[in-house]
Amino acid sequence: MVRGMVNEDAAVASSQRLALPLAGSLAYHITIGLPFTLVLLQAGALGGARAVGLVVGLPMFMMVASSSFWGSMADRWRNRKRVVLLSVVLSSLLVLPMPFVGTWGLIGLRVVQSFFRGGIVHLHTLFAELDASARGTQLGRLQMTAGFGWGLGGLLGGLLVPVEEYGSASPSLMAAFFVNSALGIFAAAALMQLRERSWVEQEQELDTAPDDRITLAEEISDGGVPLPPLAVLWRLWPLWTATAFLFAGYQTFLSFAPIFFTTLTGNTSKMGLVMLASGLVHGVTATWFGRLADQHQRETLLRLVCLGFVACMVTYTLNPHPLIVIAAFLPPIWMAFDVSATSLVADRLPYHLRGRGVGILNSCMFLGAGCGALLGGALRYSMSFEQVFGAGTLLAAVGFLIVTYATRSTEIPRA
Repeated sequence: MVRGMVNEDAAVASSQRLALPLAGSLAYHITIGLPFTLVLLQAGALGGARAVGLVVGLPMFMMVASSSFWGSMADRWRNRKRVVLLSVVLSSLLVLPMPFVGTWGLIGLRVVQSFFRGGIVHLHTLFAELDASARGTQLGRLQMTAGFGWGLGGLLGGLLVPVEEYGSASPSLMAAFFVNSALGIFAAAALMQLRERSWVEQEQELDTAPDDRITLAEEISDGGVPLPPLAVLWRLWPLWTATAFLFAGYQTFLSFAPIFFTTLTGNTSKMGLVMLASGLVHGVTATWFGRLADQHQRETLLRLVCLGFVACMVTYTLNPHPLIVIAAFLPPIWMAFDVSATSLVADRLPYHLRGRGVGILNSCMFLGAGCGALLGGALRYSMSFEQVFGAGTLLAAVGFLIVTYATRSTEIPRA
């Protein structure tokens, strides 16, 4: 009885300590959803479909390198929070000149911004390390703020700037980018309150991990000879490969989502409501999915999530009634993949490799997304939306097959 009361009090105290960092995460994710609308519609107005592909694809390639780079720096500094705060501040300031540049200037600013945004993925690492016995739950809380923030940002983008004002430095566009920057600075200030567990605490976790929590702590040597980090990280190659294919397929749709839904619904305000609805579903289900990830096998969830990618892409390809297309956009498959895959990586790797592991996972996401964006931009020049999405469906199906093959014996190979 007393122990239960103590645990409940500890849980309440923990949630109170996380209130401000979660508010910061919410603000930061608004700064993702808002330019998702602003930048893509501005690029489309300035340079058409090819510009949209470039403004999404090239920054993604930068994040392939930068997320791994910042992961290595976080492991070297033994300080994830320093990397996250630096990345949030600098990437937020870089949005201020975006309304004043042309197509290539916009692309260039996004590429430079993405170098710093690659470090923000380690916010996931910080949350995954808050409680080793509830990684999914903690990541679910983070993803709840991501969903609400992304949805609110998309709605703001639809409401603040009418579609006819894109293509120039209109006052409403400048105001929208300023709001984006201010929210990013607030996010950094709030995230300063996030506690990072010490190196000693993390290393002790390796000695106290329960038997049913699989790690590579006992598998980083071969005959008593320690394996190099790359050899350990390579053991998760099926996950890295499948991630790249899945996000290449999905990004052929996501790059054109604001334009596609603006066309589908008739104006940017209704498009913003679609983005808001998607974000709300994401936010409402994130904590539930996080608990689900703690209660069930990661690999089983991963297979189901990958199947969800394929199902959504098939719907976009067939282009049924608009309400069905919107319904297919609502399931938070990006969040579900992030929670299940990040939890799996954190389980499989010891502390001193987790920054690099999460960095590689996100690099593969960005690599796939960058390729998908460029492919979608090139194909859209001569194909319909449905044909472009059909090509993306094939790529997502390859990713699903790789995950299914790799996890057929219930877990991704470890040795």
